Amino acid sequence: MKVTLFSHESDLDGLISASIGLIRFPQAKVIFLGYSKESFLTLVEKISIANKINEKHTFIISDLGLSDSFVDLLKNVFIDSSKNKNDLIWVDHHPWSENSINEVNEYIELVLDQTGKKCASELMYERFLVGNERAKILASLAHAMDFFTKDQYLTPISELIKYYLSFQDSGSRLFNLSIRLSKGILWDVDMENDYRKYSILSNNDKKEVLSSMRKRNINCLDVVFVKSSKYLQTSLFSEEVFKITNADLAIFYDENGKISIRRNNEKIACNEIAECMLFGGGHKYAAGGYLKVTTLEDVIKEIERIVSNLYPNYGKITK
Repeated sequence: MKVTLFSHESDLDGLISASIGLIRFPQAKVIFLGYSKESFLTLVEKISIANKINEKHTFIISDLGLSDSFVDLLKNVFIDSSKNKNDLIWVDHHPWSENSINEVNEYIELVLDQTGKKCASELMYERFLVGNERAKILASLAHAMDFFTKDQYLTPISELIKYYLSFQDSGSRLFNLSIRLSKGILWDVDMENDYRKYSILSNNDKKEVLSSMRKRNINCLDVVFVKSSKYLQTSLFSEEVFKITNADLAIFYDENGKISIRRNNEKIACNEIAECMLFGGGHKYAAGGYLKVTTLEDVIKEIERIVSNLYPNYGKITK
């Protein structure tokens, strides 16, 4: 049986989801995707090609949310795959709308947790490998990173993922990393060597990014605008940004209009802000999307508009 696993490319949960999949299906082909339209078109293309082949195929999609924006793009290929008796399993912990669930539920198996208490790796473990000790430990590491519980020691794999994404062969680098994790290798000499190279680049970028930060007060919310860097892992770096600025909200932006949102105030829901953007989605504590504008001044104006609409006359929110 052929197996293709699609997983999120940008964080430890996506990588470990793939690793758990590889423990269960060592023959699987792994494709790492982001949240861009191009990524979802890649998913559609790969499934469409398999639909034309008279051979049983299992597709597993992990740690990728489905927003209403992409339902029409995916639904037809899911219908075709269902007719061909292929198995489609979507494992995810991001919030889904009722519309998205209802549109695809008939054609694929959904393994969702919208309580906000589990990561995708834990769902992968529960669906495919309950009782496997290695998968259980990997899932617990992903949970610790995704929810910042700080109750376990974590090697700097998340930053290594960020480094590998800067290469043209990022897919193969991430695949090799997921293979190592599936074998229980959490760190080795090669990873240490790559991390040392990464550290030099990230430290240089950090100085530049911190010097260019901008802070705005929007309806008594302190919002800091931070230029994204291909060498800085957003969730980890946001902790440092919040220590320096004590801001309520951090908006990371790049020259392509991509926005990442992190909070330092539990009264703010990052996903609510993201849902006001193109292809927006995520969690209360971390989310992202796209804006049609790219300059910092225009990004600030758009965020001011969104936050003002979401939190009108909110007053100072107690942290």
